[in-house]
Amino acid sequence: MAEQIHLTLRHLEGRRVSLVLDDGSRILDAQLISAGRPGLSSVWILIDGTDNFIPVLAVTEVQEVIQAA
Repeated sequence: MAEQIHLTLRHLEGRRVSLVLDDGSRILDAQLISAGRPGLSSVWILIDGTDNFIPVLAVTEVQEVIQAA
């Protein structure tokens, strides 16, 4: 399951996403800057202009946020 989430995260780099974390918390709208690379264990997201780094293994669900036109 973790491998599938990591692949999905990599596919969504540069897009707006919502995340569910293993502690049950949710991040409803963030820009996914980087899903990490081999040797890196965190996802880099931007929330309201602030950089945040979350462990890849803490992400249990990810979904693209579709913006209304």
